[in-house]
Amino acid sequence: MTASRRTIPAVHALRAFVLAAVAGSASSCAPHGGGGEAPAAGSAGAMALRAADGALPTVAVPVLADAERRRVGGLTCLWARGIAEIRWTDASGDHFEQGDLDLRWSAGQGIAASVSKFGDRHAWIGSDGERWWRFAPKATPSSLDVGLLRPPVGSDRSPVDECSVNPALLGIAPLVPEARAAVEVRDGLAWVALDASVLPAGEGIRFDAGFDPVSLLPRRARMLLDGGEVLWSAEYHDFVSVEQPGAPPGAWPKLPRRVVALRGAGGASLLLVLDRCSIDAGATDRPAMYDLEALRERFRPEVVRGMP
Repeated sequence: MTASRRTIPAVHALRAFVLAAVAGSASSCAPHGGGGEAPAAGSAGAMALRAADGALPTVAVPVLADAERRRVGGLTCLWARGIAEIRWTDASGDHFEQGDLDLRWSAGQGIAASVSKFGDRHAWIGSDGERWWRFAPKATPSSLDVGLLRPPVGSDRSPVDECSVNPALLGIAPLVPEARAAVEVRDGLAWVALDASVLPAGEGIRFDAGFDPVSLLPRRARMLLDGGEVLWSAEYHDFVSVEQPGAPPGAWPKLPRRVVALRGAGGASLLLVLDRCSIDAGATDRPAMYDLEALRERFRPEVVRGMP
C-alpha cells in the first residue's frame, strides 16, 4: 500500500492537525502540587536512576501498559481550551498561523473541536468513533470533508484526519502496547508497537510509540507504512496533572500540555498549547456536538467531499 492517494492542501493543515489537543471542575492545565512530571530521560534525576554503565533501564510491555492505564485509563471526558500554531512551507515561502482551540471529548460519543480566529470559527473537526469530519465554515465555498476511520482496503485515505481524532494518539487515552510486541530502546526512548484494535490502522500501516524508560510517559507516537515511511507523528511535552473530583492528587490523569504534530517527514507542523482543561461531564455530554447530521444542518456546507 502506498501513502494517501489524496493530498491535503497545506492551508488545511491547521484544521487537520488541531485535534492533537487534550477534556467537573474548572482547573488550569498547570502543574498541581505533587502532580508534576516525573524525571525525563536525560535529566539529572533520570541519570541517577540509570545503571552505572549508562545503559537505559529495560522496560517490559506489561509495565508500559500498566503505566498508561494509570496515566489516563480512568479518564472519560475532557474539555480543553488553548492555542494552535501551525507552520508550513510552500512555493511562496514559510508561513505561520495561530488560532484559538476549544476541544471536547466524551468517551463513547466522540470528539468535537472548534478553531477560531479573531472571534470567527474557521474550522470544526470531529468524530463519532466511526467517521471523521472537517467543516470549514469560512471557506469560499464553505465545505465539509468526511471519511471513515477504518476505510476499506484499497480506498483513499486521509491519515492526518484519521490520526487527529483518535483519543489515544492525542494523549488523552492510553497508548496501549501490543501484548506480544518487543520493546526496543533507541534514541533514549523505549519503542513498542501499539495495539491495532484501538487505532485506525489498515493494511500496510502500523503504529508505534516511544516511552521515557524512566518516567514511563509517552514521548512520541507515529503512523508508519510497513516499509518505515512516517505518515504522521506527534510529540508530547510538559505533562501536567488535571484535577479529578473525588480522586487523590496522585491518581489525577496526566496529560501533555504541549503537543507537536508533524505531517510526514517534512510536512506542516502544529504546536498545541493547552491553557485550560477540566474534567467536566456537563460540558462534554452534548450529543449534538458529535452528530454529523446535526452538524451538517447547523453549518450547511456548500460543498461536501466524501472518502468512501
